[in-house]
Amino acid sequence: MVTTFLGEFTHSVDSKGRVAVPNPFRRQLPSASEGKFVLLRGRDRTIEVHPLSEWKEFANRTLHKLPLYQRRSQRVRRFRFASATTVGLDSQGRILLPKHLREEAGINGEAVLAGVGAYIEIWEPGAYRAFIEQARKAHDDDLAYLEEHDWQEKAEYGGATGEGVPPAGDGR
Repeated sequence: MVTTFLGEFTHSVDSKGRVAVPNPFRRQLPSASEGKFVLLRGRDRTIEVHPLSEWKEFANRTLHKLPLYQRRSQRVRRFRFASATTVGLDSQGRILLPKHLREEAGINGEAVLAGVGAYIEIWEPGAYRAFIEQARKAHDDDLAYLEEHDWQEKAEYGGATGEGVPPAGDGR
């Protein structure tokens, strides 16, 4: 079963940095993840939240196969792994957002949790509103561009990272 996170939710972040994971997202968490997520820095100053089991599969399928000494591969691997941390749901369905990730994303007091298919993004609310407004304005042009450039065949490489880096030796 492929996990699909849908919707957007605004929740408060308490003084310890904990935020509630919305029920629809908790219900999508694969049992193999044992109530755990991997959090890491994301694009657009977000925090990415991946089910643990799916993150492990993705890392093995993609990140671990990147060439070891290619500069671009090193940057991608370091960017993804260095900020990553595993967190578990507490008895109230909350996760702890590490301070370094909260600071980088500018999250204070409130956060938007947005489902983006295979994972969740956590945003500072003002940044999220600005992003959505920009996306709304560019939506038709973005769809036309993706259709022109065969997005359906290439979509699998965006996967959990959005990096668009195919596994080594794939030949595409």
